[in-house]
Amino acid sequence: MEILNAVKNNKFIYFGFDPRAENKDDQWNALPNLSASNDGESWSSVANFSKLKGLRDGFICCVGDVYYIIGTLALYKTSDFKLFTELDLSLIKNSQYTDIWAPEFFKDKNDKYHIIYSATLNGKRGIYVADFDPVTDKVSNAYQHVDVDCQSSIDPNLTYMDGKYYLWLSSARLFVADNYLGRYTEIATNIINDPKAHWYEAPEMLIAGDYLYLYQDKIDGHVDGVADSGYMVYRKAKRVNPLIWTDEQIVKNDINMRHGSFLYNDTKFVRYPTYEMPKNDFKKVVTIKALSLKQELPLNCILWSTFSVQWAKNSTYQLQFTAFDDGGLAYNALLSTEGTITFDGQQYIIKQVTPSNQGANSQVQVTATHIYNDIARVRQYDVREGTLTYLPQDVLEFYLGAQNKDNIGYTYSVYGDFDKQQIQNLGDTSGKDMISKILSTWPNAIVYPDNKNIGVYSSQAFEKNFGQRIDYRNNAQGINMTIDSTNITNKVKCFGKQKENSTDNNKVEYYFQPFFVEDRKSIATWGVYPMENISDERFTDQESMRRYARSQLQVEPVVSLEVTANENFKPIPGEKRHLTIKDIGFETDVTLIGYTWYPYNLDQATVLQYENLPASILNTQSLLNNRINDISNLAQKALNKAFTATTTYYSRDDPTKYNMVRVGDIWVRPLEEAGNGKASQ
Repeated sequence: MEILNAVKNNKFIYFGFDPRAENKDDQWNALPNLSASNDGESWSSVANFSKLKGLRDGFICCVGDVYYIIGTLALYKTSDFKLFTELDLSLIKNSQYTDIWAPEFFKDKNDKYHIIYSATLNGKRGIYVADFDPVTDKVSNAYQHVDVDCQSSIDPNLTYMDGKYYLWLSSARLFVADNYLGRYTEIATNIINDPKAHWYEAPEMLIAGDYLYLYQDKIDGHVDGVADSGYMVYRKAKRVNPLIWTDEQIVKNDINMRHGSFLYNDTKFVRYPTYEMPKNDFKKVVTIKALSLKQELPLNCILWSTFSVQWAKNSTYQLQFTAFDDGGLAYNALLSTEGTITFDGQQYIIKQVTPSNQGANSQVQVTATHIYNDIARVRQYDVREGTLTYLPQDVLEFYLGAQNKDNIGYTYSVYGDFDKQQIQNLGDTSGKDMISKILSTWPNAIVYPDNKNIGVYSSQAFEKNFGQRIDYRNNAQGINMTIDSTNITNKVKCFGKQKENSTDNNKVEYYFQPFFVEDRKSIATWGVYPMENISDERFTDQESMRRYARSQLQVEPVVSLEVTANENFKPIPGEKRHLTIKDIGFETDVTLIGYTWYPYNLDQATVLQYENLPASILNTQSLLNNRINDISNLAQKALNKAFTATTTYYSRDDPTKYNMVRVGDIWVRPLEEAGNGKASQ
């Protein structure tokens, strides 16, 4: 049951093979392997399957409670990963065809199962499909030809997604069609294969919520005598745009993961928002509704040049302005706090009103905070006693769900991937305390509301990239940089799951001994900064906990940037831009975490706050080289001046007594007053 539990309780599952014993005398040696991951990037081996007779290119498919595994060239089924039944694949093992490689399952738009594979007939490569019935476990209609110009490409991977069939072939070639048999049209992506690689094969696209993963084998021939030796890499893309992929990264595992397949556990589904480039526009009308009135009035008495919106990640979200007495009802409504101002579709509650007189005119300074701050009025009186395990949505549901009649209309949404964490005695606090608990328990969480809907985002889910840039002196007039070492942590003690102990002394025992995780480079640079112990009952494997603990450390100071733009525009919280400062050869990606915006004052530039840059970004070789060049240039200028400039000495004494005087230097001796009132010569 341990293997089956791993399959059901991890977000990502891989089934493929480890070529650990391959050598020039046994080039096709393979040990079938199943591994698990919670992010699709870092993996842990769960089990090897020697009983599957060296199956290569394994593809796993789940139908109900049964798992089908097909590869080159056999087909099995299992319900527990202990007992395997081999099924008949003779229709595909056709003697007329050679090089029958890497069969895989796929589902068509009618949820019917098929098998796709590559094979050679009379020296010509082709892609073929067979039908498969999981009710009878029968393969039929083998060698239906797929209409695609595959050339010499192999390893077909077919996915039906959003009304289209997407077919990947080796070398990351992507094709699209309306029917799974084609005709397929090749479409271009931004993928550029590493020219140092011999070739790429085994493409596998996985749909994971709103994101796509593309895994490939990168063949480099690193094993002597094994031309097909290599390792696995991956890329990611948003599902809405399968043509734009991230740069390749190496898959992490203790084994060498090679051609295989992936399952995404829908019960662990992670929701990600879909972003589109917003227009640089906003709703111009500002309205106000007094606390005691039902009527909503347009607010026209604002000194528009003073109207500003301020936002800072997980802290400030408010607007401020000055209004003048125009004798209207709207101005009178401003004089009372707790009124509601609506601007650009968002509601703000008036919290501060400061009257002032400017000559004959009465004015007020107004500060209104976003309505999500009023979540402090929510109260959860119940308590969940004990130390329990939670996700952010569990905490939010406890406070804001329908079972809490004191939620005063607040709702929630959670975007992104969060680990489960333990919280003790949750409850009997306010909604504001709930937000604080979420942010302290999941330090990478970002709270960004849409009126009374509280959005909790992971950093990855909150970021959005529309390809915009910040170029100092081009579209930014000023950049201030701040380095903050407040939250450095580089050492932590780890406690995993405790074993149940029935001995008399009740001594606490763990699945592994408590241990320290530290970043030696950070300690050598900044000194020791320990964080609070991590005690997590999820971990029975020491290495898994070590990886998790490392992810919790902040081993460097954080560099934040304040950028004053050259223009007035509507900022986008969480937007990632590429920053370039050509003067010092500095460039990197930065994420917006705060701003001040004057929407009605086009002469007032938008001020943007960026962060999440490690301090090491300042020590890149490019920057060091530029600084060395700058110092060298200054030194050379000083030397040039020292050997070429004329020096003037102004003194009563001969300057040669104390200075190195060169030919051409000038000595100016001041005139002295004589006793007769005349200057001496």
